[in-house]
Formats: sequence, structure tokens, C-alpha cells
Amino acid sequence: MKREKTEAMENSFNDALKDSIQKIRGAVEQGLSFDEACSLIAVKDPGLRESIINDALKAIVAEMHFSRGLPLKNLAMRLRLSLSRLLNAKEGMPGESGEVASAKRRKGSQVA
Repeated sequence: MKREKTEAMENSFNDALKDSIQKIRGAVEQGLSFDEACSLIAVKDPGLRESIINDALKAIVAEMHFSRGLPLKNLAMRLRLSLSRLLNAKEGMPGESGEVASAKRRKGSQVA
């Protein structure tokens, strides 16, 4: 019973995390700055909020920079963030994810 309750709490937490990240990504796609988009999530715990924001930024960098090939300088302007903040997010990502996405993008561009 205790294990089921713990699993249910973890699932609920993971769903809330995913929902918050999706909300930020969606707001950015609609033209809000990254910080404006982050203001839309209703997470009161400061540590959890910071973690969600960091994960959302990494997801956006992975998608827009590595997968779509948007230069970090252009992405920084689009998100209205400093380039150094994006570089810090990029450095905090697992190294292989960016390399794999870049390789896929290069391979795809050779086919076209």
C-alpha cells in the first residue's frame, strides 16, 4: 500500500513536471520570452521551480539548436536570454544528446 502511494505521488509529480515544461515550450512557440513563459507556471516550491525552468531551457536548446540547427545566438535573441545562459544550459546537458542530434541533422541535410 505504501509503495503504491509513493508510485502514485511520483507519477503525479512527473505529470506536473511534464505539463509545466510543455506550458513553457508552448508559450515560447507563441512568441513569449523564456522568462515570460516561465512566469506562467504555478509552482510555489523555489527549488522545484528552478529545476523545471532549467529542464525546460535544456529541452528548448535540444530541440531548437541541436535538432533544428538554430544557432545559439539566434535562439538567445528569440528567447530574449543572454547567450551565456544558453551556453550554461547546453553545458549542463548530457554530452551525447547534443552530439547525436547534430549528427542526425547533418545526415538529414546530406540526403536532401
